[in-house]
Amino acid sequence: MNARQLYMQDPISKTIRFTQSGIEQYGEKFGQVGFDIRKIRTLSEFERAVDASFAYEMQKLAATTKGQNSELDKVLTGLPGWD
Repeated sequence: MNARQLYMQDPISKTIRFTQSGIEQYGEKFGQVGFDIRKIRTLSEFERAVDASFAYEMQKLAATTKGQNSELDKVLTGLPGWD
């Protein structure tokens, strides 16, 4: 999915607003880590929400998977939950 399907950016102010598609794809995920997608207005805020969401998902995965497969543990070493 390309960025134009997720959000629109004002060419002058550079603020962003998520499309319905973006809200459907990221709204719940961001909400789980404390970000309200309807309040995100900059690309850096979007990046912080993506990073926090990724870390949360990796920690959830680690809680159920870490230690069960040594090869997977090697590959994921250094990522949230495997550090």
